[in-house]
Amino acid sequence: MPCPYANALGMPGQGVHAARILGMSINDWLATFILAIPIAFLFQIEYVYALIGFFVLGEVLHYVFGVKTAFLKMIGLEPNCDSI
Repeated sequence: MPCPYANALGMPGQGVHAARILGMSINDWLATFILAIPIAFLFQIEYVYALIGFFVLGEVLHYVFGVKTAFLKMIGLEPNCDSI
């Protein structure tokens, strides 16, 4: 199955996704930590719940759009996409 949006925000391992720890992009982690702060404040929820929610949402969106991530590979849920 083709996944036309798999590389819409950049190629894995290149550009902003180049810096990695345990196969995961450091910048993706930083963006998640930073984005959770205003959301937790705005919706008056615990920061850790916002953080967990964003990590779960991020992995769901990666799977839906066909982006193969280190975490999805670790849990055995790699998307079934052809390279474009």
